[in-house]
Amino acid sequence: MNINIEIKKLYSLKENMPDLVIREINLPRRQKVYILVIQTLTSEDKVNDFILKYFSNKDLFKNKTNIKKSISEFIPAINFHEINNYDEILNYLFNGFTVVLSNKFNASFETKALIDRAVSESSSEPSVRGPKDSFNENYQTNIGLIRRRIKDENLYLKEIVLGKKSKTRIGIMYMNGIASDDLIHEVCEKINNINIEYILDSYTIKELIKKENKTLFPTIASKEKPDEISVALLNGKIAIIVENSPNVLLIPTLFIDSFKNSEDYYEKSFYASFIRIIRVFAFFLAIFLPGFYLALITIDQQVLSSDLFINFASQSVAVPFPSVIEAILLTLTFEILYEGDSRTPTSRGASISILGALILGDAAVNAGLVSPIMVIIISISSICSLLFIFVDFQGAIRFWRYLCMILSSSFGLIGFIVSFTLLLINICSIKSFGIPYLVPYIPFYKKEALKDGIIRQESSTSKIDKDYMKGA
Repeated sequence: MNINIEIKKLYSLKENMPDLVIREINLPRRQKVYILVIQTLTSEDKVNDFILKYFSNKDLFKNKTNIKKSISEFIPAINFHEINNYDEILNYLFNGFTVVLSNKFNASFETKALIDRAVSESSSEPSVRGPKDSFNENYQTNIGLIRRRIKDENLYLKEIVLGKKSKTRIGIMYMNGIASDDLIHEVCEKINNINIEYILDSYTIKELIKKENKTLFPTIASKEKPDEISVALLNGKIAIIVENSPNVLLIPTLFIDSFKNSEDYYEKSFYASFIRIIRVFAFFLAIFLPGFYLALITIDQQVLSSDLFINFASQSVAVPFPSVIEAILLTLTFEILYEGDSRTPTSRGASISILGALILGDAAVNAGLVSPIMVIIISISSICSLLFIFVDFQGAIRFWRYLCMILSSSFGLIGFIVSFTLLLINICSIKSFGIPYLVPYIPFYKKEALKDGIIRQESSTSKIDKDYMKGA
């Protein structure tokens, strides 16, 4: 590497990179050293105290003919790398390193600035019991939060750099001897085959590697809590950590995972099992309750008793819309309020909640735009969908709710049964990286289904059967 050519290239960069600093230092014996840093990414205190302070002491170089040995012995840096080409110079500079260039020796020393937020409580996965810490945008911190929980040499980490412009580090973590070799090979191959200009968040990886399942149900989960990732790793799953992203991807993600919560493992098994059963019940209510009501009120009124039908019909007499339009309008209104509330600052959230209650409740009923029973039906269905943390899972529930409403209002109970059948067919046809989506129930693994399925036993955190993760 010709040092003079590389320095000229770097000086040309300064025209459009004012935060690039190049410091030239003359040493005894006509030796010259260049110190390079990007001010916005490095700690000035570290550079001044450990790098520049060392080179300012000219006495250290008077009797030293080997500058490489001198630098490596006297600069206190544990993360020390030799540099061989211009691309490596830029790579280390953009990662917060200080680069030292000379005619005889080129190296980089880690002097990163602390520009990351501290470890804090998760905002998307709040926890009442259990650990409160969550991942942040610092790649090393995220790995440390996992290694702090799993102190085992079999916790493997494979690193890949992706993105021609962003050069983002991707970490693939798994437990050797527990995770399936086929699953590890497939995940690594898919990530290695990614060819993209930039990666700014883990969701980009998620979209690029997910299987071609024609479904809205999530086959890759995004988690913020290191305790959940740690348990998943010990159960044979794979975690993908992306630099600058507070969300860690979990592969594979199965249907049963959407009904589990980290707090389940800090409760009595009986209570945790009871809550999971409620979540399953809420899943079916969220999708099928509006459609079932529309099937009975529009097509198959004979199924209802006379008193019940007269009660429902009397409430809808003054409503100027058909029941299906009324239901869709109410559901869309809730969707708009939900999206607005999720993207509104906390200080304004109360205002939207009050406004939503007035629109969906008393004002809409008094104005004769909706019936009271329809408000109750849509409210119960919408609230049930909020029990699930995964945003992708909520999106799937919304889609199937609309489909069930349309089919049920058009064909009655037959349409309702058709929508239910289509949902089962869709879920049964999904595979998450070769593993059937409904395991441990389809195919049935008795040990796993009884230990940590809908019903949770006390010993649910023990190591799982390897065949379970192979999806045989």
